[in-house]
Amino acid sequence: MELKITTRLIAIFTAALMLGGCMSSEKNEPLPRMSKKGAEDWARHFTESMARSAGVKIKEGTVKPAFHDCVGENDEVAEDGRFLLDYYARASLPVSEHAKAVKKVRADLEKRGYTINGYQETGGGKPSVLLDAAHPEKGFTVSAEGHAPQDELLFSISTPCLLPPGATQQQL
Repeated sequence: MELKITTRLIAIFTAALMLGGCMSSEKNEPLPRMSKKGAEDWARHFTESMARSAGVKIKEGTVKPAFHDCVGENDEVAEDGRFLLDYYARASLPVSEHAKAVKKVRADLEKRGYTINGYQETGGGKPSVLLDAAHPEKGFTVSAEGHAPQDELLFSISTPCLLPPGATQQQL
């Protein structure tokens, strides 16, 4: 279990570094706008789409949205309502089918213009598969992963720093 969490954290950290974290390269560049409800609705729709690509359905009760403050390069936190969302959902699938399903998700993401940041597949006694991708312009990162012995896939999404509609962006 600890290895899975560590692998996931490394993947998220790597994706955040590649995207410049929550802040863009320009400290006060306008942030994309989306409400928390809009971000959660989009994440739900997108994880359901990834699940369809994999040929599975999201399991009831496994969806976990988590909103966080955006933290800048120097640990600054603005007070203008900006946020990011990490969204997780699980789907049942036998371990023996994980790699095949995640390859389908990968193909669909590539068709949508996502950049594949990482793909790892291991076999043996504890097979696993991990896919990390990001949208090059919009900054959304997505992943699909499966690990033995769990007969389920985990789909996750992380948004870039988003500013609610109508909020005045604080200059840092």
